[in-house]
Amino acid sequence: MRGPGARRGKRRERAPPALHSAAPQVNPKALHVNPVSRFVDYYFRTNTGSRSERVTRSVAAHIGRASSLLDVGCGDGNNTLKLAERVGAERVVGVDVLVRDRTYIEVRPYDGLHIPFGDREFEVVTLLDVLHHCTDPEQVLREALRIASRAVVVKDHFAFGPVSRTVLYAMDVFGNRKFGVASPGTYFDFPAWVGMADRAGGRIAAVEWPLALHDMPWRLVGWPELQFTAKILPVRA
Repeated sequence: MRGPGARRGKRRERAPPALHSAAPQVNPKALHVNPVSRFVDYYFRTNTGSRSERVTRSVAAHIGRASSLLDVGCGDGNNTLKLAERVGAERVVGVDVLVRDRTYIEVRPYDGLHIPFGDREFEVVTLLDVLHHCTDPEQVLREALRIASRAVVVKDHFAFGPVSRTVLYAMDVFGNRKFGVASPGTYFDFPAWVGMADRAGGRIAAVEWPLALHDMPWRLVGWPELQFTAKILPVRA
């Protein structure tokens, strides 16, 4: 489309392609014929920005300032980069079981159990909505605590009974449908989180709960009581 005042026949300069891509785009034709996909797309268009900002703000409050940051399960690294800028991290790296073609930060593959970095290599390690997707969440937390010199910050869920577990599972399936991420339905109550942190070699030092991440009407199902962030300190002999 010609801009105002453009001369016919003049070759337009085209903007160079972006170095990194955001989340995978939804096929418009699929949206037209698939009501579920249209609903998922509507959610991401109307809520994701505010949710991401609220998670970043909560996690950053636990961190304060940090020189280096490793994000486990970082996806495309867009939110990781925003967090790193907020806490002043100069070294920012992510790992994921599925590395995307285009990312905002350096992302290395890992097998979902063993994180390929040395002991205390990063000041802070983050696990944001990751552990409930892991086949062995305690092992992944243990690895994060091994690598963190100062703290591990977790964003995840609290489960309080069968109703909350059902709601969390439905939210997981719905929220991850667009990205093809598995939702095994592994959720813990607070005592289970404390026990897992202890066995993994850490101590929960601070928790923000309840955590309101959604605007209305999404808050009707995304209850703040189901969401939390926590700062876990490594306990070393």
